[in-house]
Amino acid sequence: MVFKTIISVAMMSFIGKSLGSCDFASKDGYPCCKGCSVVDQDGSGKWGIENGNWCGIDSSCDAANASCWAAAEGYPCCTSTTTVEIVDSKGKWGIENGNWCGIVENSASNNNDSCWASSQGYNCCSGCDPILTDGSGKWGFENGNWCGIIESKCKADQPSQNDQPSQNEQPSQNDDQPSSGVSGQTAPGWTPGNDQVLPGFLSTKGHNIVDSKGRKVQLSGLSWFGGETTNLSPHGLWANSLANFIKIVKDNGYNHLRYPWTNEMFFEGAKTQSVDQVNNPDLADLSPLEIMDAVINECGKAGLKVYLDRHRPLSGGQSELWYVDEVDEAKWIEDWQFLAKRYKGNPTVIGADLHNEPHGKACWGCGEEERDWRLAAERCGNAIHEVNPDWLIIVEGNDHYGEEGWQKGESYWWGGMLKGVKEFPVRLNTPNKLVYSAHDYDKNVHMQDWFTEPDFPDNMPPIWDDKWGYIVKEDIAPVLIGEFGSLLRDATDVKWLGNLIDYMKENEVHWTFWCLNPNSGDTEGILGYDWKTVNTKKDGILTPGKAPNFLL
Repeated sequence: MVFKTIISVAMMSFIGKSLGSCDFASKDGYPCCKGCSVVDQDGSGKWGIENGNWCGIDSSCDAANASCWAAAEGYPCCTSTTTVEIVDSKGKWGIENGNWCGIVENSASNNNDSCWASSQGYNCCSGCDPILTDGSGKWGFENGNWCGIIESKCKADQPSQNDQPSQNEQPSQNDDQPSSGVSGQTAPGWTPGNDQVLPGFLSTKGHNIVDSKGRKVQLSGLSWFGGETTNLSPHGLWANSLANFIKIVKDNGYNHLRYPWTNEMFFEGAKTQSVDQVNNPDLADLSPLEIMDAVINECGKAGLKVYLDRHRPLSGGQSELWYVDEVDEAKWIEDWQFLAKRYKGNPTVIGADLHNEPHGKACWGCGEEERDWRLAAERCGNAIHEVNPDWLIIVEGNDHYGEEGWQKGESYWWGGMLKGVKEFPVRLNTPNKLVYSAHDYDKNVHMQDWFTEPDFPDNMPPIWDDKWGYIVKEDIAPVLIGEFGSLLRDATDVKWLGNLIDYMKENEVHWTFWCLNPNSGDTEGILGYDWKTVNTKKDGILTPGKAPNFLL
């Protein structure tokens, strides 16, 4: 009890000292930043963004940023390590506490005996027991005062290997932690050596998605399906290697993949199918979850992002609601939380597409707990953020608007109707992390009424405005067209796709094309049936909307 009281008083003193050095931010109702990365500067002072929110840069950062070249890239400089993990055009990079840091050569910050905390007005600890960790490093508490822990000294003081318990005496692995087999290093899962990599996690600001530096980001990528089918792994691994697939995506200017999955991947005894031993010898005997790890790891190395799509509860087909008898709502949320924990801290994985194409009985804003998709999305999104607040929560629409009995509502594509957002927006506890998603297709998928109008496809922009585009135009939230595709059978198909790309580019709408695979019957995909050759006509129409380096 006494210890807790001392720590509480000391914590207040510590926080109070931090706030005192960035009064300009606290006066305007903003917190002080834990780190020193400057995003903007105005007459009040210097500003950063942390956890998707603006914060004031502490004045003590001025000295640190002056000598820390990595701060300009959104990273701290190393406080103890001098081990070079990789070198790129920016400089030499190390890793501390699972995070990248810049190595400042000939700097006191790299002296193992130096006290990094002195730059912030604190002494360094004589002991090695951390109380908390922030953007500066690990902090201890000695003699009633905060102090910085010198990790290099503490590592040197650790007992030798002979003093360690035997392997049989080691505690078992925490079930909440990811396995280390395929994905290797869980965080960061990418390397600063690729100068085109987008650092950190993503947030939202109005209708834009922004990076950790507050810069506007454009998502333009592909779905690679198969993980939601009985294969429980992306299709095509029987015909080409994982590395080649990711190279095709990267080389053709796409910046992310959407990875569909089914809850069956978590069933006891779940196994992948059709992974070729010759093309993918490292993947052939892996579980569905380990295949997901491998795809994410390969994307991370290439500088691509990934968002996960719970496509369906069971592999047999699409469900109207987010639950079925075999996979209830609790299981849906439980599996999402498992994945959110598994990839927490890995900036390759940017978000969760909660459920693919709610339709039929799924309503928006009707208030019935067992049918209201908007309320279910709030429950699931908030549960994910309890374990991983970094992820974007991607919420698709349903297929109708209006509740004169769900069969009579104004209809649109499965997952494509977002008219209800204006009256019934999704409310998440974590701000600046919500992205709405719609699906849109051409007449080869289904002959909708608007396809028969004499001015088709020039009649489409007002329809898009009405169903989902207004969300962007009114600066409510970002919109991601999570699926759209075409067989391009005739000139109107070509014009429809071109018009949609133009509309999305003009209005800063994000997109994920359906799909990389050739074996989607009503759309086909970017690849031909050899799983290697790119459909240059289809890819060419998409090219004006691409953002290979993410930034607008």
